[in-house]
Amino acid sequence: MKTPSRARRGATAPSPTRPPTALSAALPTRPPTATVVAAVSVGRGEPAEHLFRRLLGAYLGGAREFVVRERPHPSSATREVVRTFCRRTRQPEIISDEAGILRLRDLAYESPVPLEQRISRMGRIVVDFHREAVESWSRLPFGEDGYWERRDDEIDREAWYLQRLAALRLGSSGYGAEPLGVWTIARSLERIADHAVALGEVGRRLVDLPHGAGPITSLKQFHRQAMDHLEGVLLAPDGAAANDLLDMGEALLASGRSLADRLLPAVNGGTMPPATAAAVARILESIGRTIAYGQDIAQVALDRSIGVGTDLPETPVRLAAAVPAV
Repeated sequence: MKTPSRARRGATAPSPTRPPTALSAALPTRPPTATVVAAVSVGRGEPAEHLFRRLLGAYLGGAREFVVRERPHPSSATREVVRTFCRRTRQPEIISDEAGILRLRDLAYESPVPLEQRISRMGRIVVDFHREAVESWSRLPFGEDGYWERRDDEIDREAWYLQRLAALRLGSSGYGAEPLGVWTIARSLERIADHAVALGEVGRRLVDLPHGAGPITSLKQFHRQAMDHLEGVLLAPDGAAANDLLDMGEALLASGRSLADRLLPAVNGGTMPPATAAAVARILESIGRTIAYGQDIAQVALDRSIGVGTDLPETPVRLAAAVPAV
């Protein structure tokens, strides 16, 4: 998958209403000062998606200013890609359009919301998004196409911004490897949201397929367990809790495999049509991938809880003494 004021230095103070978690421990908060400019030249006939990917890559890499060149002048298609890029990311705005060059700049580089709160907020949004997607199976369709994709775009926007902040901190001194954890969490939450889209779309179709209502209860129960795991990961208070959650995740993944073995063999018996079985398999895959990305976040929480020093113990450990005689 909303950093303190530039005048602030050091670690962010914990929220008075929520205790710090293993995920929030030692989150970097100081903004870098260097300005990075990305120059992008649009090739003749370059697909719009290619240009968007290159702009996004520069954004995630920490660019604060973007120069888009196209000769003899930016086409309407290029302008549309640039507008889409500005809409789907946080901060960049077009500041000039002349002499065949579109110039974008990050006009509000840092917002006053601490990174810890951004991670927490994004986690809550993703969990709510997932639950909304599965609850929609029991309701009438929304009646508008693209609803889940638009919701996912909002989460992508926040995730890309967090990844961008992490990249900027990686390029600054004094942060160590901590930004890599921020990147991993944001990336994992972004992917988890992608699977909410699949659940919202495929689950609704499953309900209308022959024999599709049968597996719904089991799938919803499995999804509730996955959300409990994800919420626990995002609020893990320490390394011990993160370790327990990693064990829980492994057990859930094994449970998902057992559920698939129980539901899908019905195809061979003729009780579940292939289209229904395919939808069930897709839902199981999305829930399983959600758990797996939750495991990645739990590992970050565990890693952050482990103190790493350079001092050796005064009395060396004699490994040979621990080896039993043959």
